[in-house]
Amino acid sequence: MRKAEKVVGSNYIHKLTFQVKDTLLAARYGFTLRNIWVFWKGIVASWAILVFFTYAGFIAAGSSLADRFTAAVFCPLPDSLFMSNVPSVILLVAGILLALVVFILTSLKVSRLTFEQLRGDRFFSEAEAQRFCRSNWKPAVVTPLIIISGILTGLFAIFLFGLISGIPSLGPVLAGLLAIPAWIIGLFIMLALVALFISIFLAPVVTATTKGDTFECLFEVFSIVTSQPVKLFRGLVSGFFMRIIALIVFCIFAWGSLSIVSSVVYRAAGVEGFGSSFESGFSRLAPDAVPFYSSMFNPLESTDHSDLSRTGLAEILLSLAGVAVFLSLWAYWFSSGTAQWTIIYLVARYHRDGEDLLQRAEDDENREFSKTCSSQGGIE
Repeated sequence: MRKAEKVVGSNYIHKLTFQVKDTLLAARYGFTLRNIWVFWKGIVASWAILVFFTYAGFIAAGSSLADRFTAAVFCPLPDSLFMSNVPSVILLVAGILLALVVFILTSLKVSRLTFEQLRGDRFFSEAEAQRFCRSNWKPAVVTPLIIISGILTGLFAIFLFGLISGIPSLGPVLAGLLAIPAWIIGLFIMLALVALFISIFLAPVVTATTKGDTFECLFEVFSIVTSQPVKLFRGLVSGFFMRIIALIVFCIFAWGSLSIVSSVVYRAAGVEGFGSSFESGFSRLAPDAVPFYSSMFNPLESTDHSDLSRTGLAEILLSLAGVAVFLSLWAYWFSSGTAQWTIIYLVARYHRDGEDLLQRAEDDENREFSKTCSSQGGIE
């Protein structure tokens, strides 16, 4: 398999071999401050949306907001009373869908940043990615909705099949005639369920790398799932293990940094509890979700550092700082995951069509530049 070559007269160069091993690069391409920052903000926004809609659901269910906030703080979990109330469930579903939209749009921005990074453009900014997202968000968001609509349509068709089979005398005969079509519809529903899950990660990537419309995005999702399943699976597995290794290294450095800071603060001020409050920040802001979680670097350690931790405003600020670092680790995980999906799609598209999307983007940019220069020259 040939490697991509440098284009003469351009700063465009990439080192993709269009093999599954290219996904190992995802751990490195995801580890950029810009991409991590974009996903960090996306995680915070999604979290805030879920918290708002969940507390709104508790209010709709008649729960005491003060009591729920005392128990859950910033990570409330629905209880049996919540789930038995229809308006509460509707609010929860709305919150989940809106948070998912934020995640998809964040993935779109980071995928575009990664795509430009793969092209060799290290100066493509977050503001440019934001403008791209505003102009091209529809395919990434609408594609999963179309797949959901298809699944619901298929389920409705099977529901009608069930109603027909219940018709006296004639129903069983019609059920026998329509059994194979109903089974085929079930197969399509199974495929659509797989495509729906993958589309959450792949649709933003397709949009970011092709600038295509919703139809192209939908076609690409199903085409990659059905024509390149082996490469898709191998790319996910190989990139996943490399990202795990990179995340562990990141955690070791983060823990080492905290240990150094905590030790120096103790020797400088003689006050203990800095590291303890910092590490246990997430459990303090989400006690309902993680009641036995005491340390971001040792989740199995239990539970209480109250004898050493700071109190009052200092504890709140240190807890927030600890949560910020904890979310940074998650932001890297999602950033590297988006980079992995971007590379997987570039490789799969190359093997399916023989088309290098990085080269195509470069050619399109060169043509646009030449057209602009010709237009300006004509005016002069």
